[in-house]
Amino acid sequence: MKKKSILNDVIGPIMRGPSSSHTAAAYHIAKLVKMVVQDDFKKVDIIFNENSSWAQVYRMQNSEFAFIAGLIDYSIFNEDFFDLKEIIKDRNISIGFQIQKIDEADHPNFVKLVIITKNDKKLIITAKSIGGGMVILEKLNDWSVQITGEMYNLMIEYEAKQELSVSKLVNQHLALNKTISRQIGNSKHFLHVMQTDTFSKELMISLKKLDIDTWYLKPIFYVKKGDPIFTSIEQMITLTEMKNISLGNVALEYESKVLDLDREEILKEMKRRINIMFSSIENGFEKNQSKMKILEHSASIIYKNEQNGRLFSNSVNTTCAIRALSAMDVVSSGGIICAAPTGGSAGVLPAVLYTLYKDYSIDMKKICYCALAAGVIGLINSYRSTFAAEVAGCQVEIGMAGAMASASIIEAANGSPVNAINAAAISLQNTMGSVCDLVAGLCEIPCHTRNAAVASSAFVCADLTLGGYINPIPLDETIDASLESGKLLPEELRCTALGGIANTKTARKFSL
Repeated sequence: MKKKSILNDVIGPIMRGPSSSHTAAAYHIAKLVKMVVQDDFKKVDIIFNENSSWAQVYRMQNSEFAFIAGLIDYSIFNEDFFDLKEIIKDRNISIGFQIQKIDEADHPNFVKLVIITKNDKKLIITAKSIGGGMVILEKLNDWSVQITGEMYNLMIEYEAKQELSVSKLVNQHLALNKTISRQIGNSKHFLHVMQTDTFSKELMISLKKLDIDTWYLKPIFYVKKGDPIFTSIEQMITLTEMKNISLGNVALEYESKVLDLDREEILKEMKRRINIMFSSIENGFEKNQSKMKILEHSASIIYKNEQNGRLFSNSVNTTCAIRALSAMDVVSSGGIICAAPTGGSAGVLPAVLYTLYKDYSIDMKKICYCALAAGVIGLINSYRSTFAAEVAGCQVEIGMAGAMASASIIEAANGSPVNAINAAAISLQNTMGSVCDLVAGLCEIPCHTRNAAVASSAFVCADLTLGGYINPIPLDETIDASLESGKLLPEELRCTALGGIANTKTARKFSL
């Protein structure tokens, strides 16, 4: 079982909107490919499988800019991010996008990159976006690889007659925590080593002297050096009861062990991500910064009407919903956000945490524990399910964000881990079966109001649980049912913009 991390797999990455699967993942794949080719390329063709999710939405979800940024090692924080097509023209670099039938494509977010180097060599790399910004590079030319960006990777292609000398040299310099894969071709062999520590300079110098093809990739995420202290809800609850600690505390303990990091360092990083969440809400109230493609800016207008008492309820639930709309304005405008657990669901948890901070005066350190409590719900989901709407519909994105947010509120209320898990369960049960039918392939309609409604309902789910509602269906079974029902959805209802509300007469007019 692949180890999971809250900071790697659940709350993050920090990215540009709108989509973790199609924007952040494009950037991450390209960053890894950049390490393969270094600066030695003049042309890259990026090919999506026809009728796939990526093929349908890549233009609308800034995938082009994200791929280009990663390939030329360009910061997503640069203000001229959306000028990248002109920037590569000035550098005489060709990066193009195509849609073709790809026989080996076995995932909605499969991509093939065909690279021509400066000396006219050809490299073919295939990869997948697997949800929440996480990725896998699966092939380098004809060699199978499994590169996720969470390890140090060394790949070596050499003549068969060099097998003994290469193997002997590599084995002398490897770390203890490593994985080695050997493949044998007709005339060449391929060695792929993954380890949690960097490779020695002595090894790299010695390999260079052999005049063979080598590729070295550093991690782009946190390296998971330790073993998880739990992977199931039952194990997690047992640990909280044995140590008499909250969900946020057990999440911190888990993350510290898996990433081999000091707890204060994890809290510091979580605070940084929360501040980006809060900034997305505050920036989203600035009408002049809104660059949405379909929706008109509304967050600041609704907020002003709320402040003037023009809304019916004027409740904290509505305030939270407005903040979710504000964050989603930044998501859809291509601004800097923190996925939680995805870009398309990055309004829910930020709005709930901001509301806890502003309206309930929860201090920032406690907010970090609330975020960790939310993260551990997503962590269990990542072990059992997916965060990719392309695979299982909106219920595993915005639906899971609601479950996470409900648990964060229980943490703020000093409720028990069992209460947090039950609040998460009933939240997810009430988004079960939700389709991903984004209009025109954009994370705007119905994503914005869906984020708002789910953020608001997180407080209801928490209150019902704290008030005594007995949840009969456990969270783990609910997660399994969510994945199962999501997979039963036709591909038209899984992030392809081909069905549901996206296929209405009015929605079709918005096609870009």
